[in-house]
Amino acid sequence: MASTSVYLQIVIGLVAFGAIFITLERKFPVRRQAIFRRGWVTDVKYFVAGCFAGNFSGTLCLSIVLFIRHIAGPRYLQIASHQPGWLQFLEILLIFDFVGYITHRAMHSIPWLWRFHRIHHSSQEMDWLVNVRVHPIDKILSDCFQTIPIILLGFSPIPLLAFTIFLGVQGFVNHANLRVHYGPLRWMVVSPQFHHWHHSNDPSYHDKNFAPHLVLFDILFGTVRLPPSNAMPETYGVTETVPETFLKQLVHPFR
Repeated sequence: MASTSVYLQIVIGLVAFGAIFITLERKFPVRRQAIFRRGWVTDVKYFVAGCFAGNFSGTLCLSIVLFIRHIAGPRYLQIASHQPGWLQFLEILLIFDFVGYITHRAMHSIPWLWRFHRIHHSSQEMDWLVNVRVHPIDKILSDCFQTIPIILLGFSPIPLLAFTIFLGVQGFVNHANLRVHYGPLRWMVVSPQFHHWHHSNDPSYHDKNFAPHLVLFDILFGTVRLPPSNAMPETYGVTETVPETFLKQLVHPFR
């Protein structure tokens, strides 16, 4: 059983992110919508479940890395840690984004993976909390595929921590109900506009805009699509029928 401190950390995290992003969404909204919009209770449950799924995937990743390093020998350890911190951060970003792009695209193109990933796309309204609507199987698989290569290369703790913070913040920003103009940078850095179109229920956008942070790999593989202006989608969601409650969504991919 998880200790009281674990639940307290989850509550503090939820309240802190909520206070920041609800304030921003009220001030710079894409569209006016209720704070407690349809499905928000389900997403709060995903926030809690995601914390435990993240702990599990972290333990699983570390176990796999230790096993690989045991086979590879001690010379394999700490390959990247001797570089400057800023260079390590950039390398982590590029590696994570490349693997993240491939993983995310696979989630859309491989039917049995899509059964889990479509839960994330099922919300018909976008805000910061949609970021955590991720089926535990989806989260564990994505975490392992994207994290193991980075841990294997032995990056230093500080660049890893900086990237982890960056990763968490940008995930919430990209899903948030925020109208933020990146200007020419929208072709370099993933923005709310870029990711909102990925969540659009317009079929022409279903297999576009996969990158987590950098638009680079969508450009290289021909999957980037942004309207010529700062237009945002009118509607979101998937064509398939997905139940609305947390427990039904957990079992839905297995049915």
